[in-house]
Amino acid sequence: MKEKKRIDITSELLRIQDKQGALTAEGVLKEAKKKRHPLNSYFDWDDTTAAKRWRLHQANMMIAHAKVTIMDHEETRVHAFISIKTEEGREFVYTADALGDNRLLLQIFDQLNTRIENIKEQLASMDLLKGAVKKALITAQKPISKQRAKLKKAS
Repeated sequence: MKEKKRIDITSELLRIQDKQGALTAEGVLKEAKKKRHPLNSYFDWDDTTAAKRWRLHQANMMIAHAKVTIMDHEETRVHAFISIKTEEGREFVYTADALGDNRLLLQIFDQLNTRIENIKEQLASMDLLKGAVKKALITAQKPISKQRAKLKKAS
């Protein structure tokens, strides 16, 4: 992949949307395929490496969608693996193993908190973060913050 020039990706995507009437991945790819297009360098045009990356993406999706059933009081299906950050990059850990490791649990609680914050930001930008929705997100965030604080204190 050649070096990326500094461009305003959002502006380029808006140009594509204006040109095609809608913004789709296929439409972006069609435009970016032109060698002189500003988005061209953001894609891997080498079929061998692109195919390998696609298969890695598929493997990541397979891992992310695997489920296990937890038998406690009632059956609950959860993701079988949890994505964590390591020094080498991203890695998946079996959920049952992660639940027994305070360091991993702290990372998981950080990720959950970040997800809720992102949802709150998205809803606020659409002027939808109010009333019951706001209360539900704050209520959901409290036990996560509480557990995170306990883990931080213990480490």
